[in-house]
Amino acid sequence: MTDRAGSRPGTGSARPGGDANAGGAPSVVVTGIGSVSALGIGDGARTGRALAAGVPGIGPVRAFSADGCGSRLAGEVGSLDAYLPGDEARRLPRVSQLAVVAARLAVADAALEPVEPGAFGLVLGSSWGDLRSSEAFAGGFLARGPLGLSPLVFPSTVMNAMAAHVAIAVGTRGPMLTMNDAGAAGELAVARGAALVRAGRATAVLVGGADELSATLYRELAGLRAISPHGGGPEGCRPFDRDANGTVLGEGATFLVLEAEPAAVERGARIYAEISGVAWGNLPARPGGVPLARGREPAVIHRAAAAAGLPEAGVDLACLTGSGVPALDACELDLLAGALGPRLAGAWLTALTPLAGEHAGLGALRAGAAALALAGRTVPPLRGLERPIRPGLRFVGSGPRAAPAPPRTALVHGLARGGTEVALLLRARAPGGRPAA
Repeated sequence: MTDRAGSRPGTGSARPGGDANAGGAPSVVVTGIGSVSALGIGDGARTGRALAAGVPGIGPVRAFSADGCGSRLAGEVGSLDAYLPGDEARRLPRVSQLAVVAARLAVADAALEPVEPGAFGLVLGSSWGDLRSSEAFAGGFLARGPLGLSPLVFPSTVMNAMAAHVAIAVGTRGPMLTMNDAGAAGELAVARGAALVRAGRATAVLVGGADELSATLYRELAGLRAISPHGGGPEGCRPFDRDANGTVLGEGATFLVLEAEPAAVERGARIYAEISGVAWGNLPARPGGVPLARGREPAVIHRAAAAAGLPEAGVDLACLTGSGVPALDACELDLLAGALGPRLAGAWLTALTPLAGEHAGLGALRAGAAALALAGRTVPPLRGLERPIRPGLRFVGSGPRAAPAPPRTALVHGLARGGTEVALLLRARAPGGRPAA
């Protein structure tokens, strides 16, 4: 099943400290993290170390020639040979390889044993799907006509093929959704997965996003000046900076394991954080796809906060989209200012796009970074910020500008061109499993 992102407003929540046995819906907790990105490949511990180090994985494109493009940078993933058996590597398209490796790492990190059929769900978000397979399938037809259409390649051209490959690899047999949105698919997958657990439709859900770099996509976006340096100046991703001139593409996959708290506690799972409220919806967008925020109520953030039973003023950390597109970054800060008001100046703000490049897996990685920060890991810094577009805000940096750890509450905010908006509110868990004071 494929679901268009933002087709209608939605909310979901896990009642803070909720107890399913007391007649309420269960709390939703994060118990596993697995990531494959330009920052590296690993479980929650390794991902936390890479995020804390804050060393960008962006560099010159290696997978294909960028000659003739105005752009040359990307966040690429290295070899997956050590993580996939040879027959699986030959059978799976590359974007599904990224997703399968990250999903297995997340399930292993959660130490999640097989659950009863129908109780383990999957929600995967993707901006672009398997473009390489689609290109190969179309290329066969253009070269040889109908005889050039490969029945082996065709199944990978549909948007939910990646989710099917992951489901087979890790054994999910519950609800399965594929979310399609260029810019917020990963966050939307986390939100929809949390809502599935909250509604009792699954005991555990594997949620995340996956995208790969495609030579055709890269060249077309560069030709449209949709990626840095679309406005001139040095190429690079510099969110919330006066010299920002566009985003930098990345690739990879990140997955989280979300569980109903009673089930996680019963099996003695480690809990990174609680997802206490989620919401999604759409903003109107002007020509060019930039959402309009000024003068509009930040309804999505407000709904997520209401679902969590948490005032927005209580947000200690915000992991933002921070794409590096000037108009989109300004819109995001407008939404935050509308939601937090004067308390925005007291929240720590960061973004991961300068570290790994923009791709659907980054939305889930933002949620993972927030969960790790709430669990006591260092908050990842925002790289490339030298001249902020909004003075007086606390952007996470290094040294004196490093955020204190750990925060107690975190907002993960997804904002896409076209207006899709997602808000996730996470809460720290005390050692005894209850919400942190």
